[in-house]
Amino acid sequence: MQRDRYVFIGVIALAAIAAMPLAHALTWLFAYVGVANPRIFGDLSLTNLVAYCIALAAALFCLLHRPTRQVAGEVVEELSKVSWPTRAETGSATVVVIVTVVICSLFLGFFDVMWRAITDWILGSATS
Repeated sequence: MQRDRYVFIGVIALAAIAAMPLAHALTWLFAYVGVANPRIFGDLSLTNLVAYCIALAAALFCLLHRPTRQVAGEVVEELSKVSWPTRAETGSATVVVIVTVVICSLFLGFFDVMWRAITDWILGSATS
């Protein structure tokens, strides 16, 4: 029962997230084709309504389609078996990532400066 709740919440959240770029894509498509995009209820436009309906239909399909729901349930089961890191482990891993990014940035920046100096020297001596 707990698994079904997570599947339901996940599918609804994904549908809401998918509706947003779909609404923008439909707005661009309507503008490209030259079709008017009227307001239906206050700030709700036709493209937004169509996008939300498509996302809701996709969510309902995922919830009602047995194989899809079964796979989603299996994913939730597998995620419950995952050994998630502690807060301290996450913090130390974050520090390692930040230090690595800084070191790589300095390394690449050094080579960028060196190649620029070499290129300026070569091109500068060639033009004078």
